[in-house]
Amino acid sequence: MGLIQLMQMAHTFKKSPRFVLMRSMARFRPIRHIVRTLRHYSQQNEWIAYKQNLITRLSESLFSTVDLDAFVANLNHNGVAFGLTLPMSIVHDIISHTETTSCYADREPDRGFMASQRVIAERQLGKSILVVQYFNSEKGCDTIKRLRNDPFLLLVATEYLGSIPTHVGTNLWWTFPVNATPEDRARHAHLFHYDLDDFAFFKFFFYLTNVDAGDGAHVCVSGSHLRPPVTRLYDHLLLRRWSDQKISEFYGDQNVLVIDGVAGTGFAENTLCMHKGNTPTLKPRLLLQFQFALFDYGKQNDNMPLDRLRQIV
Repeated sequence: MGLIQLMQMAHTFKKSPRFVLMRSMARFRPIRHIVRTLRHYSQQNEWIAYKQNLITRLSESLFSTVDLDAFVANLNHNGVAFGLTLPMSIVHDIISHTETTSCYADREPDRGFMASQRVIAERQLGKSILVVQYFNSEKGCDTIKRLRNDPFLLLVATEYLGSIPTHVGTNLWWTFPVNATPEDRARHAHLFHYDLDDFAFFKFFFYLTNVDAGDGAHVCVSGSHLRPPVTRLYDHLLLRRWSDQKISEFYGDQNVLVIDGVAGTGFAENTLCMHKGNTPTLKPRLLLQFQFALFDYGKQNDNMPLDRLRQIV
């Protein structure tokens, strides 16, 4: 581990010691299992009551026809589960929100502009913009907030985590077809990696634009949440990026899933799985993400004080 990484870790520990301590322990599967089990038994009665309430509300869900048991079983076994589809009215509502709200280049709150002004913003920054993030998306868009509280989504989270789920973050972002630098591709997770956000966690993803296989599709390795690419004990201590070749050699091409789909396509993934985003080549991609976990360390949400937001256009 290099000096820069050590300095970054020390800085993060000073700001969020709970998060750093979790990451140091959650790298190891037995510890993740113990914490998940203790969490389940510590709130078992409340969990059962919470689950029963959601079951009585399932008819209100946008996804009431999806087989809940099969969906959760796939998420457990493969680390990814498919079969969610948003009504186009929901898709259009969220897209309308992005057309009237500032986005922020590289997820930096002092780089705001309207998405329609991207060319001007790139001129201002002197670089191509690969990713822009929207902040405070639930506060600014009632449709997103309602979707996050959908009974089916909450029930999946309840069953999968084995406890009352904690919503730890909503994120909405565009990824643009640009000639991105290697630094930007690494920064915005366009190289294979895995997340370590809690002892147990997962995410829902929804495409809000059509996504072709070679044009901004999300890629994950089925089953890799149970089998990380560890060949040495030292590998447990690293959070790094892997090349496509290394992933293919370790897991086999048959386990690498390229997830495409039309606008409205949704899926769930435990991003402890090896995964990446493909850099778009032709069309921009708009993606909405909800994340659930056992505990909230304040690291995964898009909440940003308004006085920190600055415009560059």
